[in-house]
Amino acid sequence: MADLPRADSVNTEGLGTQSHRVAFVPLVQLAEKTPDVPIIPARDVEQIRSLAGNQARIRGRVFKVGHSAKSNTYFLNFGPSREALTAVIFASAVELFERKKLPPAGFDGKEVEMHGTVKDHPQYGLEVILETPAQIRILQ
Repeated sequence: MADLPRADSVNTEGLGTQSHRVAFVPLVQLAEKTPDVPIIPARDVEQIRSLAGNQARIRGRVFKVGHSAKSNTYFLNFGPSREALTAVIFASAVELFERKKLPPAGFDGKEVEMHGTVKDHPQYGLEVILETPAQIRILQ
């Protein structure tokens, strides 16, 4: 760690002046495609549920994009009910999508293909967390 830059010195009350090393680690870039995983229709909820905890490639039309202003989280819903799959873009990833000219609200009504780990959340249902724009592409 000798080659890392030093952060500004910080005076923490009663502890004197301290300095801390700072390092930034990039997010792991996921492959554009996951060719060894078959594509599952987004409406096939039971097949998606059977893959909970595993990687999946999912294709379907985004029924509606929801947004929580409080947390700046986007929800790409693939159906009108709570049983439908939802892709989630947390606030920490929104800027990455916007920089790639893929604002989350722009997925509304679009046919997409995405990949990621399927989660069967006890409160929110089936989810795929989108951490990077490389996990989703618009088909039309």
